[in-house]
Amino acid sequence: MRFLLSIMLVLLAPVSAEAGKWLDYLRKYDLNDYAVGLAATATQNPYVGADNGSYAYPYLTSFEHPTLNDSWLVIRDGELGLRRITSNGWELGLAGRVRTLGFGNHDSDQLRGVAEPKWSLELGPVIGLRRWPLQAHLATFFEPTGRHDGVTSRLSLSYPLQYARIYVVPEVSATYQSGDYADYYYAVSAEEATATRPEYAPGATLNSEIKLSFGFELNERWLLTGKVGVEYLADEIRNSPIVGRDKIWSASLGFAYDADVFRSGGRDNTAPGAQRFDVRFGVFQTSADTKIGRETSDGIPGDEIDLEDVLGESDKENVMQVDAIWRIGRYHRIEAGFFELARSSSATITEDLAYGQTVFESGTDVESRSRFKSLRFGYAYSLIRDTQKELGVMAGVHFSSFESIITSSVPADREESRLEAPLPVVGLHALVNVGEKTTVAAKLQFFRTDFDDYEGSLNYFTVDAQRQIGESLKLGIGYNYYYMRLRSSDRSLNGFVEIQHRGPLLFLSYNF
Repeated sequence: MRFLLSIMLVLLAPVSAEAGKWLDYLRKYDLNDYAVGLAATATQNPYVGADNGSYAYPYLTSFEHPTLNDSWLVIRDGELGLRRITSNGWELGLAGRVRTLGFGNHDSDQLRGVAEPKWSLELGPVIGLRRWPLQAHLATFFEPTGRHDGVTSRLSLSYPLQYARIYVVPEVSATYQSGDYADYYYAVSAEEATATRPEYAPGATLNSEIKLSFGFELNERWLLTGKVGVEYLADEIRNSPIVGRDKIWSASLGFAYDADVFRSGGRDNTAPGAQRFDVRFGVFQTSADTKIGRETSDGIPGDEIDLEDVLGESDKENVMQVDAIWRIGRYHRIEAGFFELARSSSATITEDLAYGQTVFESGTDVESRSRFKSLRFGYAYSLIRDTQKELGVMAGVHFSSFESIITSSVPADREESRLEAPLPVVGLHALVNVGEKTTVAAKLQFFRTDFDDYEGSLNYFTVDAQRQIGESLKLGIGYNYYYMRLRSSDRSLNGFVEIQHRGPLLFLSYNF
């Protein structure tokens, strides 16, 4: 991975003068070259007994297919990326996508007891070559959120056709999935194996796909887009006992409207005299999922304990969240945020629980208390910031602390664990102004470590929309996702903790 990223850094790092021109081009780019639309898609599910997927979603598109223009912002096949087209036809860029393949709603015996793949975020480099009339693209994706250690690469060959008001793009492609990648989605582990579902590991695979994309400009404002394709699964996937298809059909249809909505009102928030501070007070309705485990002093692993399901701690709470942004100049800003969740419960356990030096026996009444705090600091640099949009990179640290106490009526049955760790993060942030008073923003941060006494990961994502309701006030709604898993041999924890918080956020923002 380091080797490939090093190559991309070299390819994407022209001389300073050329880099300055490219950044200047990005900053002058007009998002109103894109249209906003609503699309519906349907995709077959490869798993035995699983429901096929169909849903509607908003999307951003251009009146030209990405293969027919040199736009720096690329939206293609569920991928969002940045690219640069050189004078000799090379395309160099970075792209990301969300992989959501899972079981969905099902009642299949073949899937019962199999761990369902979780959604994952995939990022990676894209290299293309335009030699009219054909175009070739190679995209390689890694999974930085820690779901798996696999990698996948797609090599595609397309033949784009452009007419007066119609474009048609036929495409063929081959997709390689590493052994770790394919195992994550299609393997059956020894623990999941049954008499009718044998243990299975597909190993590396190579799928092929045929696809047709099209767009029809109904008039100067409305665009109809669509796509239909079929992916042929490799034998290694088809032979999995949890897979019930040899190919996957998919189709989508969408209508987009170009209304020049990406603009701000009369106020220029990027001007030197603009408001520099933004303080947000919000209520975060979190759905919590917390798992803990602790080893004995001899290194014997304890049980995995779900605080919500086993010990009865509340899985839904309303907590206060405070965020602040201090802008320095046009492109720099300092960020901070904080939220805290404290819970307690009493429960009668139905099975023995081994936790640290104690075994809480079945039928015992136990009490538990837990407290989680997250204090976030970061510095962000905006590569782009104007009255229409903002896009930047950031680095910071999450000061996370967690403590848990489990006791029973037996005086000696008391186990306490604590975790306090500063977790450095890197990430991206983006913002667009929609209309005169509405802003939509998103932020992604992540962290990985395998150092000294700690091993684990952190993923933080938030998206929100806010509306100006006064000279200095905004009302907003959003969605937060926070996931942390850490394993430590430090005496205060000597085990692992896995914390997930997700849910809607309602906030009031004050600018000055």
